[in-house]
Amino acid sequence: LKQFTCNIRITAPRISIVMEGATVAEMASILGCFLLVAGTSARVGEYPKPTKLPERSWAHASDKVFIHGCKADGLLNVSELALAAKFPLLTVEKGQGESLPGYAEDKMAALSHQYKTARPSGWSLFYMNGKLDWNMYEMHQTMLKNPSYCVHNSTGGLCRQRGDPTFKQPEDGMLLFNFSNPDTRKMFGSTCLHATTPEGGDFNGCFIDSANSWGRQSLSSSTSANQRCALSREAQNSLVIGLDTMLTELQDTLTSTRMVVAKDGGGHYDSIKYVNSVFMSDTFCSCYGCTSWTEQEANMCLGQMQNASATAKTGQVVLVHGEADNAANSFTEEEVFAFTFAAFLIIAEDTTFFGFSDGWFYSGTKWWSEYDRPLGAPTAAATEHGRGVFTRTFASGTVVTIDVHRHTSHIAWHTNGVVDA
Repeated sequence: LKQFTCNIRITAPRISIVMEGATVAEMASILGCFLLVAGTSARVGEYPKPTKLPERSWAHASDKVFIHGCKADGLLNVSELALAAKFPLLTVEKGQGESLPGYAEDKMAALSHQYKTARPSGWSLFYMNGKLDWNMYEMHQTMLKNPSYCVHNSTGGLCRQRGDPTFKQPEDGMLLFNFSNPDTRKMFGSTCLHATTPEGGDFNGCFIDSANSWGRQSLSSSTSANQRCALSREAQNSLVIGLDTMLTELQDTLTSTRMVVAKDGGGHYDSIKYVNSVFMSDTFCSCYGCTSWTEQEANMCLGQMQNASATAKTGQVVLVHGEADNAANSFTEEEVFAFTFAAFLIIAEDTTFFGFSDGWFYSGTKWWSEYDRPLGAPTAAATEHGRGVFTRTFASGTVVTIDVHRHTSHIAWHTNGVVDA
């Protein structure tokens, strides 16, 4: 048994830890265990909340929806722009203009400007990945010039991993950000901050994909095309701490007037400790390639609903996204939309936004007539009538019912006091 002296200093919202008599490896292991138990590595007290938000209201669902995607061959045409401008919140994905020359940052900025010209009050978010160094960014050139910015395996080789096959990438995978290096965090944060300037696209914040990637998965030693590195527990703990520190620093840099949206997914929503917004999952109360709605999907949906509701009630922004997955889903797009939209209405709070699409290009998003129906603020929280069965009433008189385990839902719309659906 070895003893250490551990000094903990708390100056809200930060916590600092100094250990005497421990090696670097021992410190990393102890810190990893401490963080898991304490539930924080960078903040104590209340979680970050935004002080400025996109326009929204309860009058219609159209005031609480977002669009997330990109267009591979450039800017939107007239009809595409008219659709995008209906949404008060828009995220520009990494694949924007990927079939054209130039860096992603510039092409994403151009799309943001186009959207904001059409909807001056609209908010836009700049997509970044918290793990994968996608090659289309100018930031990738900095990574190539600075090997210490990248994750290496125990023998010194570069770790690589493939991402969403929808987007162009090297066959042997992409480099991974080493956020245990403060210079890597500075580069990443500077890229996000520049995106919020007029020259960078006037974005209102950054969307961080894979925001909990190192914290929830252990890497195998495979050297296939996916090429996940075999990392020691010490190395992985340093990446966990580095990623959490990056999120904390990024939110501090952007301040509470801008959004930092963490996409955790997989049932993990720990990043809300460090940033003011969360994207719950690709598949809120939906799934990729559903052949049936099983108990597993139902329980996942209930967990998502509970987490979304609890997080939004604190004042943090919650983005919930239903996935149509038309190519592989045994349910029709209309069925999936009806169910996920009902689930959203059951848990919606002031800072909750809803999105629905088939994939991650703008062409996979449509405008649903339900968005334009009169809604009104909820009269109260949803009422549970048994296991996974909920109802909720809105000021317009509209009543939403959902049975999560049976995968059924119904919205009784009211217009001028008359039930019309």
